Amino acid sequence: MSTATARRANGYGSVEYRKGRKNPYGAKVKIDTYVTDSGKVQVKYKSIGTFKTRFEAEYALQRYIDNPYEYATSEIKTFSDLYKAWSKEYFENISPSAVRSVECAYRYCSLLYDMPIKKIGAGHIKDVMNYGTWTVKEGKYKGEVRKTSKCTQERIKSMCNLMFDYAYERRLIDFNPARSFKIGRLLKEIENGRKIKKIFEPKQVKALREVVYDIPFADMVLIALYTGFRPQELALLKVDEVYLDEGYIVSGMKTDNGRDRIVPIHPLIMPLIQRRYDESCKLYGGDRLFNDPKGQNGHKLTYDRYRRKFEFVMATMHWKGYSPHCTRHTFATQAKHSGMDEGMRKRIMGHSLKADVTEFYYVHPTLDDYIREMNKLEY
Repeated sequence: MSTATARRANGYGSVEYRKGRKNPYGAKVKIDTYVTDSGKVQVKYKSIGTFKTRFEAEYALQRYIDNPYEYATSEIKTFSDLYKAWSKEYFENISPSAVRSVECAYRYCSLLYDMPIKKIGAGHIKDVMNYGTWTVKEGKYKGEVRKTSKCTQERIKSMCNLMFDYAYERRLIDFNPARSFKIGRLLKEIENGRKIKKIFEPKQVKALREVVYDIPFADMVLIALYTGFRPQELALLKVDEVYLDEGYIVSGMKTDNGRDRIVPIHPLIMPLIQRRYDESCKLYGGDRLFNDPKGQNGHKLTYDRYRRKFEFVMATMHWKGYSPHCTRHTFATQAKHSGMDEGMRKRIMGHSLKADVTEFYYVHPTLDDYIREMNKLEY
């Protein structure tokens, strides 16, 4: 196939003609020169595009030379274009785990991929947060269709905030649709439309205790049932937050009441905590309490990875309709049935006590109080 090139002065790019193509004129600019291991000088080019006529190619090339930045942003038309441009810069300054978190959020936004960014509104972003799905492409769970979790919805909102900030700052859009609504209000609307969480029955908890050493991560589910920790809190729990000799944990997240709260270790799960503690110190440097030796991207757990482990345990036990957060609902319910003090139950779960002035301001429980109330819990 014959080609003909119209060359310009050095640094001003060139237009190349390729016979037989639908758009035969290609415009390109030199962006780098390097020397190979063999000593040969190589030139790296950037394509500006292909065009039907030489005039169109010359015009595009001149536009790029006059203002490379403007030309680059003019190529951002769809949601996927914006993601590629934004993430290229954003990923340079964040950790690999943060990159994976963003990439996970983007997977659920396929409904927006080809949509022009100027036509995307708050409703479209809410739709992918609420109804977005992702089909696993490979591995053990290949073909499985996953829906957005609360954590994923928050990631999508955060990602869109930053993406559309990027577009607004470059005058690609007139306003940021992602920042026109608050995540809390949307999640409340979504939560109101969800089914009531199922509660594990005492006989199920007893059955889980009997097989806790036989099913991988069954111990983590059992620990969740006896601590009331949120799934995310459990997945990120650190070894230095566990005080084995004293019999309690100081951890938590999400709210002022939830952060750094005291959670006593129930006697029935002390051996499980001890086992995880020793394993972490011996094999994983004593960082996270829970680790996954078969993790593809390292041994540390995330909420999504814990959710998959939880689902495996449920499938093995042949229990349907349960989500990771059901353990927290079960703990609250069973703690009440077991006669645990209401104020102490709220403290352990990280819930607010401000509505009760006496409990919030005047009651100062000791560690012994915490342990005594936790030991009341029975399944």
